Amino acid sequence: MRTAFLAVVLAVAAGSAQAQTEKVVEIPSRGTKVRALLSVPPNPVASVVLLAGGHGVLAISPNGKLGWGAGNQLVRTRAAYAKAGFATIVPDAAPDMGTPKAPKNGFRWSAEHGRDIGAVVAYMRTIKQPVALVGTSRAAVATGAMLAHVAGSGRPDMVVLTAPMLMTHGNQPSFQQAIGNNPAKAQLPFLVIGHGKDTCAYTLPASIDAFRKWHGGKLEVVLLDGPEGRGDPCEAQAAHGFAGIDGVVVVTVSDWIKARAGGK
Repeated sequence: MRTAFLAVVLAVAAGSAQAQTEKVVEIPSRGTKVRALLSVPPNPVASVVLLAGGHGVLAISPNGKLGWGAGNQLVRTRAAYAKAGFATIVPDAAPDMGTPKAPKNGFRWSAEHGRDIGAVVAYMRTIKQPVALVGTSRAAVATGAMLAHVAGSGRPDMVVLTAPMLMTHGNQPSFQQAIGNNPAKAQLPFLVIGHGKDTCAYTLPASIDAFRKWHGGKLEVVLLDGPEGRGDPCEAQAAHGFAGIDGVVVVTVSDWIKARAGGK
């Protein structure tokens, strides 16, 4: 009951903060521009780049309306991260990556998409360092592509993945695949958050143990618990999307980043 109450309070406060501070920005990358929703609170402690799961094409309009993905766990809680003191950005896919109804096949593990994310990271570095990349579900694949193809200012200072697609599973993409099966490129402060009741075949809690062995470095893991949720087990209203415990996810991610941001 207390967790549910926290989630409701957080959602109300987040909605208010969002209405006051969010704006649309366009970030140059590869001769095109990545549109994004940006919130910068007074005196931010760090920056967070929030990557939606699924196909990732949010279709953000010039006035900031989302064409897809409003219910995605990181998208729906974005204002809560700004309220927690972070400069917060939610990037869309670049225009050449398709539409919500027809996303470009395989773009989430492409070098081009990885470089677009790197451009967003570099942009946030000009606002406030350190920069944490936070991705959920299929955004783990995009994170792998970014780490494989980006260096310098476009590389984040830390990574958080929630309910992530970590290891290759059948014909589904994965972080492991997108990074070229090279764990050396994933050696930075790294947190994986899973859900004990996640029954999505591509993000089962057991995959985190396999990923830890593959990663071979310093990897921190938090396994949360909460309601089973409803609907498709791989969608945002199920345990996979941390339904009912948004506040717990935001606090867990925020506390971990803040604990590592002090020296930046």
